[in-house]
Amino acid sequence: MITSSLKARKSLAAIAVGTALILTAPSALAIDTGTVKGHIISNEGTVLSNATITLKHKTKGLVFTVKTNDKGNYSLRNVPVGDYNITITKDGYNGAEEPNISLRIGQPVIIDSQLLSSSATAQEIERIDILGSSIRRVDLASSTSGVTFNQEELDRMPVDNGFENIALLAPGTSSAGGSNFKGASSFGGSSSAENAYYLNGLNITNIKTGLGALSLPWEAISQTQVKTGGVSPEFGGALGGIVNAVSKSGDNEFKFGGQIRIDPSSMRASQDTVYLANGNVSSDGATGQDSYQFTEARLWVSGAIIEDSLFFYGLYEPRKEDETYSTQTVTTDRVRESDRWFAKADWFVNENHSFGFMAMNNKRTWTKKNYAYDSQANTVGEKLGVNSPGEDGGQLYSINYNGYLTDNFSVNAVIGRVVEEVNTIPGSAAPSVWDATDGWVKLSNDTDSTLKNEEYTRDQARIDFSLDLEEHAISFGVDYTNVAVDYLEFPNGEGDAAAWWTVYTAGDGSVSGAPAGDTYIEKRVRNRFTDSDVSQLAFYVNDSWQATDNLVLNMGVRYTQSENTMNSGEAYVDFDSQIAPRLQAIYDLSGDGSSKVYATYGRFFQPVSANMNITQGSSATDVRDYYRTDQLDNDGYPALLADGSPSHGSAYRETDIRQDSTNLAAGGIASTTLEPMYSDEVTLGFQQEVFDTMTFGTRVIWRELGRGVEDSDIQSPLNKKLAQLGYNDVGGTWFLHNPGESLTIEQDFDGNPDNGVEAVTLSAEEMMLPKMERHYAAMEFTLDGSITDSFRINSSYTYSKNWGNTEGLVKTDNNQADPGWTTSYDYGDVMDHGYGLLPNDHTHVFKFNGSYDITENLIFGFVSSISSGRPQSYLGRHPTGVDSCAAGNVWEACYGNSGHESFYDENEQPAKRGSKGNLDWVTNVDLSLTYITEVMDGDLSFKATVYNVFDSDSATNINETRTSLNDDGNLVKNADYGSITDRQTERYVSFVARYEF
Repeated sequence: MITSSLKARKSLAAIAVGTALILTAPSALAIDTGTVKGHIISNEGTVLSNATITLKHKTKGLVFTVKTNDKGNYSLRNVPVGDYNITITKDGYNGAEEPNISLRIGQPVIIDSQLLSSSATAQEIERIDILGSSIRRVDLASSTSGVTFNQEELDRMPVDNGFENIALLAPGTSSAGGSNFKGASSFGGSSSAENAYYLNGLNITNIKTGLGALSLPWEAISQTQVKTGGVSPEFGGALGGIVNAVSKSGDNEFKFGGQIRIDPSSMRASQDTVYLANGNVSSDGATGQDSYQFTEARLWVSGAIIEDSLFFYGLYEPRKEDETYSTQTVTTDRVRESDRWFAKADWFVNENHSFGFMAMNNKRTWTKKNYAYDSQANTVGEKLGVNSPGEDGGQLYSINYNGYLTDNFSVNAVIGRVVEEVNTIPGSAAPSVWDATDGWVKLSNDTDSTLKNEEYTRDQARIDFSLDLEEHAISFGVDYTNVAVDYLEFPNGEGDAAAWWTVYTAGDGSVSGAPAGDTYIEKRVRNRFTDSDVSQLAFYVNDSWQATDNLVLNMGVRYTQSENTMNSGEAYVDFDSQIAPRLQAIYDLSGDGSSKVYATYGRFFQPVSANMNITQGSSATDVRDYYRTDQLDNDGYPALLADGSPSHGSAYRETDIRQDSTNLAAGGIASTTLEPMYSDEVTLGFQQEVFDTMTFGTRVIWRELGRGVEDSDIQSPLNKKLAQLGYNDVGGTWFLHNPGESLTIEQDFDGNPDNGVEAVTLSAEEMMLPKMERHYAAMEFTLDGSITDSFRINSSYTYSKNWGNTEGLVKTDNNQADPGWTTSYDYGDVMDHGYGLLPNDHTHVFKFNGSYDITENLIFGFVSSISSGRPQSYLGRHPTGVDSCAAGNVWEACYGNSGHESFYDENEQPAKRGSKGNLDWVTNVDLSLTYITEVMDGDLSFKATVYNVFDSDSATNINETRTSLNDDGNLVKNADYGSITDRQTERYVSFVARYEF
């Protein structure tokens, strides 16, 4: 007789707890598999060895078996995720069965069971029906924090496409402000460029910047796990969080389906146009001509090529975006189209060995039609030039293997390639021309100011092993990644007009050579190209040890080597000292598996971005010429010539070459003592099963940046040191180093190439730059699970503080998405008073998400969040003669004085970072209603979703430049300070019709 019961779990767990704890050890990096574990005893409380546990996949027909050891424990790894029937049998005992087990990525299913002797009395039979088997909700051997969703759960809620939207459901995450950061999130106070994303074991993080992930066809995703803390050592290369997803695959049942989605522009709300103080439309906030409509179709098919063995899944997903947007002088109609597809094949050779193949294409093309635009009258004029086409996206391929080498020794392996491309094809040859004398006014009608041809290829391979012993579960592995960077960038225009042209008013000490108060024209020509690499090799090991009956210790370490090269193949970054310990301690409080307390410590390293191969390690020239103005138009701006360039007179000074790294050795662009960026994390937590169907948790988090990597123009401190050594001065020297630590630069300082290069070391005291600091402290509260069978929730409240002098790899307060190459640390003076609250500081964040089955056919979904606004700062011009610009300081040249990037106000008084109030609270509520019915033996559903139901339009980013210069060259308050540069997406409606049979 086989019986099934999940009642009174605590009674059984109280007997089984102890030796069973070891079975919940964390798994190696899941490709598309999970783990089932547990402990089997008799109705008399004795352990049962050689009991047989059988898992049968409900749709694939796959069968997996394992036997308990002499302690009654069992563990079955590398089981494909999905739904299973599980039976437990042993000679002389009645069997137990659980027919509905859902196996998820990163969340081991832990089933303890008590078997009744075949000779049991009637009274004992009644007792076993009450005790039966149990599924633990609290994982007693892992303290990794986060959430996991399968696609069915996400379909019940108003969750839009994209990893960011799933990540934002987790506690401790926030959307990055700024128009350049769409599709990226901050985890635990880290910058949005410090996360990692995986699909079926393959790293799909944006290759160039790390901001977000490769765009995926979301119908193909089966489950998504968001890791927000306590990450185990098989994951690396990220200080923030991990998003780990697995794809769908076929099964024995042939399935075919289709879906249509439309987000009509007619049902999208409009937002007010943002105007600058001079009456012109802000280039960041023009909405008078904006519209957007999205349409998408999905067709998929799956099934078995060989029943119970070889399966396939295929998806075709064409989509189209029709968009209109305006800048000050140009309205653009852009149509973006993609024919995305995804393919997956799985071959289960036998119970112990399987292979998988995955391929995807997400190439996107677009065409832009540009028209003259009068922002004052809000009217669209004649078409400008020809249509402007372009393309981006790429491909993905991988092969994976899962297997058992012995009963307790398993392996996962994956090898693959990800390719991303961006190509700009100009619609006209007109160069970019701006007037910055009174705000920013665009004078040209160019379609593309900068042309780029980019290709990034990430080749990767990894293998992970798991060894289950009596009291230890050991996982170890190795992974290798190589990124090829092929990049070319140059300004638009023809002949001598090919440049970026800007009209400025000269200040005191202007590098233009123009007298203070005079208007001049800057012509800037920057050409960059690189054919270089980023490579990384990592090893890890983790031991999950049952220290006592109630205590599990996870002790792991990850060791990584990484390298960034230049065109020559010479490495300018070469790290081999990245040793990252990861420790966890989990204690079963009650002894019955219903609650736990835990503590974790982890060190996490961040590689130097592939973006730095372009900005720092490329062969590049940055040439600037400064001209007098000449002919003016009726509005007083320089008249545009036939080639699109502004009319100009003679040059004020000789050509200024700001950067020419073509012939620099690696030691000339990065410190030869450069060390990797890392962060430490400590957490303390508690989790308790409540109401039998839910879990409550609380967690205290401390994260601290231990070391950072940034670029600086070290000309000023270097020249002082060179003068002491008897060498000549050098020009602007942009250098990659660890701020707050010593650096060594190698160049030919004595001008005699026969002597080779000279090594010059600048101590931290000689550099006079503060150490990079970022701190994050938080307390999280979570409540997850099913209130009733029809009402499911995922909720959290996070109280946190994020402070220091650097956001990290990027800088959202000035919308700078250049990882490792922001204005931070450009000069010493831009860091004065820069220690304070950081842009990712959101003191209070409430999240309440879930779904409710109104009827069997009608489902109501909701996703809601309320968060306090981020801190505001003043970015102004640094006064001379004070702080870092004081006489005798190595930064007394005060190069930053030419811009408005320091923390000072219009009265030249210090303005501490993040001390000027906060933006408004951001409230967002998304609601959905889904109707499901059966038609012709297939499932038909209709879903209507309203995103941002209340059409909230709180600013998420503003212009923080506090100072500007008036016509007399005097410092005044910038009239455009506080103008909105980014805000919540307006309310829009989405309709989805879906049929599958």
